[in-house]
Amino acid sequence: MELILAIRDIASAIDQSVEAKSDINWKAAVTSAGLVSKGDTGQTSIDERFERAFGPATLRFQHRWWDTSKIFTPRPDQTKPTPTLLYGDKVLSQCDGTYDT
Repeated sequence: MELILAIRDIASAIDQSVEAKSDINWKAAVTSAGLVSKGDTGQTSIDERFERAFGPATLRFQHRWWDTSKIFTPRPDQTKPTPTLLYGDKVLSQCDGTYDT
């Protein structure tokens, strides 16, 4: 899959995930684009990164999830998917979508 197509597919899938309040769409797009998980660094939340190199450019996808509840105040969990296009260490483009689950 070429870089521009991967970016478009992932951006569209994020919009669909925000609309549906579901991770299914962006997970399928990230997998289809060939991005590989670099692991989850979250301690009490999820903070997972996926990456794939396209020549000198890198497409990175950060998935963050956390519980927004407080004591005696139940609230929905929040998910924030963020794709980033890098050229070396320089960020060329970044966007995100946030939704409650």
